[in-house]
Amino acid sequence: MLTVAEAVKILSKKNITHSEEMVRRWIRKGKIKDAVKFSNKEGWLIPEDSLEEVIAAKTYMNSGIKSTKEYRKGYQDALAYIKERDYELIKQSPPVYEKEFTIYRDNALDLAENMLPETQLANPFKKFVDDTLFKCSHAEPLSSIVVKVLNNWVLVEDTNDIYNIAKLPNLNVTFEDHLTRALLRDQFNTFKRTSLAV
Repeated sequence: MLTVAEAVKILSKKNITHSEEMVRRWIRKGKIKDAVKFSNKEGWLIPEDSLEEVIAAKTYMNSGIKSTKEYRKGYQDALAYIKERDYELIKQSPPVYEKEFTIYRDNALDLAENMLPETQLANPFKKFVDDTLFKCSHAEPLSSIVVKVLNNWVLVEDTNDIYNIAKLPNLNVTFEDHLTRALLRDQFNTFKRTSLAV
């Protein structure tokens, strides 16, 4: 059995990683099998066979196969297929999804107001968000909406609108806030096209 530090020495020589934290992350994710931790003081212990499996897998991954034109094309084709498949799954009734979140109206309207560079647009945009996301076919706006997520696709349950959040900037916020901002950004683009064009 090897300590994390001993494993990193071996992995460093193979140019796989120089980071003990990376090795611990691989253990937590189950990428290094059969690692055990008897105490915090002793830390993780890694079977030599498991480390050899990681070295073999990482060596194969880094062997140049990724740089071939066929590999890149196959990879892009697979991503396109998955994206299309997920879109079809989330739009079916009932939708297939991985997780769902609740977006609260008060939080969304606060974010809507804060994201606008021009304060005179805040109230018209907030009304637009209320009408398109929270009110829809109801007499009064709902206090919250449910969104369902499948990879990069988001389905707003009440409106059945589907959004692709794949190309958003990486924000240092919770996924729920990230998702809310994404929906609001999309809503703002629609708001600009419809309301400001008049």
